[in-house]
Amino acid sequence: MSGQILVVDGAATNRITLKVRLAAACYDPLTARDGAEALAILSRMRPTMVLIGGSPGDMSAIELCRRIVRTDPAIPVMMTVPRHLRVGALTAGAAAVLDSGVNEMNLLARIRGLMRDHASADPEPMLAGMAEEQASFDLGSAQPAPPASILLVAEDAAVGLGWRHALGPRLAAQLRISDPDRALSEAAVGLVPDLYLIAADIAQQGDGLRLLSELRSRRSSRNAGFAVVLNSARQDMMSVALDLGAGDVLPATLAAADEADEAALRVAALIRRKRSADIHRAAAEHERSLARIDPLTGLANRRFALPRLAELCDPLLNPSRDCAVIAIDIDRFKQVNDSYGHAAGDAVLIELASRLEQAVAGRGFMARLGGEEFLAVLPDISQSEAAALAVRLRAAVVERPFVLTCRDGWPPLPITISAGVAGLMPDPGASAQSLAVALLERADAALLNAKRSGRNRLIVAGLDAAA
Repeated sequence: MSGQILVVDGAATNRITLKVRLAAACYDPLTARDGAEALAILSRMRPTMVLIGGSPGDMSAIELCRRIVRTDPAIPVMMTVPRHLRVGALTAGAAAVLDSGVNEMNLLARIRGLMRDHASADPEPMLAGMAEEQASFDLGSAQPAPPASILLVAEDAAVGLGWRHALGPRLAAQLRISDPDRALSEAAVGLVPDLYLIAADIAQQGDGLRLLSELRSRRSSRNAGFAVVLNSARQDMMSVALDLGAGDVLPATLAAADEADEAALRVAALIRRKRSADIHRAAAEHERSLARIDPLTGLANRRFALPRLAELCDPLLNPSRDCAVIAIDIDRFKQVNDSYGHAAGDAVLIELASRLEQAVAGRGFMARLGGEEFLAVLPDISQSEAAALAVRLRAAVVERPFVLTCRDGWPPLPITISAGVAGLMPDPGASAQSLAVALLERADAALLNAKRSGRNRLIVAGLDAAA
């Protein structure tokens, strides 16, 4: 099933009809006869969305919508209501409003669009080990969001001015008028508004829909909000616009105050959804970065480095089969923490990571495996080349003492490192994982030998000499 939809309607015939239509479209419909039953269902389970098809009977549809949104604002509510109740429904929190006699094609397209939009705006599942969930999107936070930016792309400047005249006083937003070519050229350089409001027909029929499709396909503009304006004679194109990625389809006529009020509420809802999706997308990317980046030094962490090393050892992914690693350990690092404190130890780790990363730049990547242990992963580099690079890494550390800016008055602190170098050894038939493990073991053994030999030196696996 594509999603679970709770259908609420006081009329049995309407409930059954909607249930059959949704089931035929491969949704999983639930039904409720009135508002109390709907709220009871929502207290036990969390459907993908709620469709209020008609009056619930025991309360108004708008009151039911208000209660659902208050209970769980993440569940989108779609309502089929008469035109004179639309503003009230949107004010109550409805994610979409439709005419009672909407045809099946447009109804299903609206459902698909809502599910798509709310899936992108819903928080990503927490990664294992996180202590708490991400904070939800809060429109009433102490840091108010900047005014939204809306780009109006109409069939001519006069129509665009009419849209701006109708919507401007009703929205805390900056509205600009543009044309398709300018919209595309601006998107190409990253000048993307929060929302595009596009006429379906511009110079020719369907021009606006082609523009929508193009903007949705581009990386820079795909996450903007989109609304399409359709003339009354073109309502058959509603489902096409929604399936192309429009978040809503608005009527072309905004002359009456109630029409402009409704359009402004729908545009404001799109902008809220877009900004909520942005926040959750950024939070998800932050969580992904925490899974691969060491938060103290900014280097790759063990969780990222070891699988990446296995990829580099895979003969199918790395036909050249050249790969080397340098295992690095800070000499007597415990004495730094014991003598100067952990803040000084952290400062040393940060500065050391910066120096190592600069020395390795362009040849591979540095990772912090834990504590004072680091690893340089060097694809397409032989063991001898890695040994020469290890010499430069040691020099980058010892050439300048470390200034402890966290402790005023302390003299610069000399830091040394020990290193073990190993190159990938051919082993026909061995798996990429076993090759990576063997490579690390050889580098670790060389590192241990370097520390036993007096520290502040490097040893190449298979060679006894220390440098």
